[in-house]
Amino acid sequence: MGGCGRVSPRTHLSSSLTNLIPHPMKTLLSLLIALAATASLPVAPALAQTFPNSGFDTWALRNNVESPTNWLTTDDFLGGVFPTGSVTKTSVARTGPFAAQLQTQSLLGMGQLPGIVILGTRLSGGSGAFIPGGLPFTARPRNLQLYYQLSGARALGDSAALVVLLTRRVNGTPTIVAAANFDFQALAATYTAVTLPLQYASGLAPDSVSVIALSGTSNRLTVGTMLRLDDLAFTGTATATRDAALNAAFTAAPNTSPDGRFQLQGLAPALLAAPLTVLDATGRVVRREPAAPATAARTLDLSALPPGVYTVLLFTADGLVTRKLAR
Repeated sequence: MGGCGRVSPRTHLSSSLTNLIPHPMKTLLSLLIALAATASLPVAPALAQTFPNSGFDTWALRNNVESPTNWLTTDDFLGGVFPTGSVTKTSVARTGPFAAQLQTQSLLGMGQLPGIVILGTRLSGGSGAFIPGGLPFTARPRNLQLYYQLSGARALGDSAALVVLLTRRVNGTPTIVAAANFDFQALAATYTAVTLPLQYASGLAPDSVSVIALSGTSNRLTVGTMLRLDDLAFTGTATATRDAALNAAFTAAPNTSPDGRFQLQGLAPALLAAPLTVLDATGRVVRREPAAPATAARTLDLSALPPGVYTVLLFTADGLVTRKLAR
């Protein structure tokens, strides 16, 4: 089974869980809600492009917990205060000695916490970064391939999910080159393949890759939901021509807008009508809109937001399209 899924409107943390998670994780989860994959794209045959420990075969003691090397976990964000058991190594692997097992746990009656893994070694992603972690990466793959198992009495309702981001620093600020999201919508007792197309917003080569996976993202998590991951790899090669041309055609006027109202245009009406998300300068989601009627121009009203620089992400069937907005 393969394919791509959307993050559903139910994808929110409960208030009790949100209060337990440090600010960087709240930002991450807001971004997870924003990045919904759209239509599937064809696979271009190519050799797999891996990143360190993409099969979760290497583990080491960190914060008094055995954790996968080159991956941050739930326990890293809690600073080793107490082991949660939410991310563990399992010998039930597709290949190699181990795989990662993400399991939602109860924190001493304080709420439920999902298992979380984030590719990278730094709790801070650096100045202006969208999320923690991230590793150097310069290729432009077309897909992320992965294998998973999913089980639990309410696993589907818990909405396990995975996000991948390719970014590049431009004038010191990380900008999205490509992104994709997968909502695990089917139980799997054996390892099941997923091919996740990346939606490109830029013709640039990235300089960093981030992968985030969670055993649950709903507002009512269930103890025992388990997601196993193994053998993550990029495949295919994305050409810059179509993606760059699509992004260049997308315009907003006026820009700067004194009253915060913008006319979005430059794309075919069907593309312009796609769902959109607006991020502020810190990467926080400040507005989301569902698909709109197909028209030659689309109004975006940010008049209720304070003056500043924003990014609109338009999730079209032909790829992710972005534009910086100033008001």
